[in-house]
Amino acid sequence: MKFASLLAATAAVSLATPAAAQMRALNDPVTPHPDPESLFVSDDPQENRNAQAALHIMRELLQCNQWDRAGEWLTDRYIQHNPMAASGLEGVVTYFTEVAQVERVDDCGTLTSPIVEVVAEDDMVVVLIQREIPYADNPNETYTTTWFDAWRFVDGKADVHWDPATLPAAPQQAAAPADEAADRVAIENLMWRYVRAADTLDPQGYAEVFTQDGSFNDVQGRDALRAMITGMAEGQAERRASGDLTGKMYHVMANQTIEFVSPDHARVHYYWQTMFAGNDLANPPRIAAGGRGVDDVVRVGDQWLIQSRNVVPTEG
Repeated sequence: MKFASLLAATAAVSLATPAAAQMRALNDPVTPHPDPESLFVSDDPQENRNAQAALHIMRELLQCNQWDRAGEWLTDRYIQHNPMAASGLEGVVTYFTEVAQVERVDDCGTLTSPIVEVVAEDDMVVVLIQREIPYADNPNETYTTTWFDAWRFVDGKADVHWDPATLPAAPQQAAAPADEAADRVAIENLMWRYVRAADTLDPQGYAEVFTQDGSFNDVQGRDALRAMITGMAEGQAERRASGDLTGKMYHVMANQTIEFVSPDHARVHYYWQTMFAGNDLANPPRIAAGGRGVDDVVRVGDQWLIQSRNVVPTEG
């Protein structure tokens, strides 16, 4: 099957909305290849070069988080067609290293992603990946479907990226407590204190908006959260001293909605952006990263605190 036909067919399946009455998948299971790295080859020298670059993106960048090496396989302009991501090499690196706070793996080993098929044709490479999804009515049961990542390559580097991601639907509102209005104001104030502490790189103020065991992605506990902001401040200071970073940092939370799970537990859904203000016309404002977030906040005594902040939810 030619690349264009394969991509169109995969996108159509990925974006289709099943009938509400269909509660169980009808498809055959999607099965990954036992040796995924063997798929990233071609008899054509240019296509093989591109396929090998796609292998490095899947293994060194997405699996092992070696984002300091991203320039080896991504162009500077790296155009994104995922609606949750901004274009540009710098923005991709900033998102994974400073926002998602991924942990670099030095000894990468072999590719472990459940790759189903790889197609390299002309300047394009598409990678089909098994995706396991829990059933809505029973998260302990799952079914398989197919995700894809596709790239157009220029001189052996990925220059344009596609995948079937979509913006999430608005969450349904659960029953709210009787004093909803006051709690909503308190939660909105909590989120304002959060972004101000993050933007001013205030370790103590940042930690205090979380519960004692609160977490930001994989960083858990107030001591670890304070250390994260301290490390971010040191890193930014070094980048500003070298001229790699200019302008103040601002976090923007938009399209926010608060879902009450219980009287003492709420879930905050939002879109977010990390921005750096420009100093002058030569250094205009720029968006470093963006995405969707889901935070769980809880009532502790007479105040609301963040129990977990997740800026890379797996669904949606």
